[in-house]
Amino acid sequence: MRRSTILASLVVVALALALVACGSGATSTPGAPSGTGTTGGATSSPPVTVSMKDFAFDPATVDVAKGGSVTFVNNDTVQHNVAGESWSSGPLDPGKSFTRTFANAGAIAVRCTIHPSMTMTVNVK
Repeated sequence: MRRSTILASLVVVALALALVACGSGATSTPGAPSGTGTTGGATSSPPVTVSMKDFAFDPATVDVAKGGSVTFVNNDTVQHNVAGESWSSGPLDPGKSFTRTFANAGAIAVRCTIHPSMTMTVNVK
């Protein structure tokens, strides 16, 4: 009698777990990390990173979607900054970064005002 009670209990637990799993309404994409994707039909552009190294921006030209961001990373041994027509990151020590979101379409000229020969273009589409 004890054996049949234990078996019946295991069957009940297994059925309960199966019902919970089926009724959760959650879906997942195999291989996709949790917490990623888009919501509300919005699209996101891939991350864009620009390195400041050897007194140059690398790459010298990047494309970003309207509303997208570019992260500038100082991988050099000296201080740099990142500046556009009406904005500036302020000084960035080696190893520091600055992220700028670009809301308006166009070709944006970017420079390091500390080292005027350092220039690049962000194409916002």
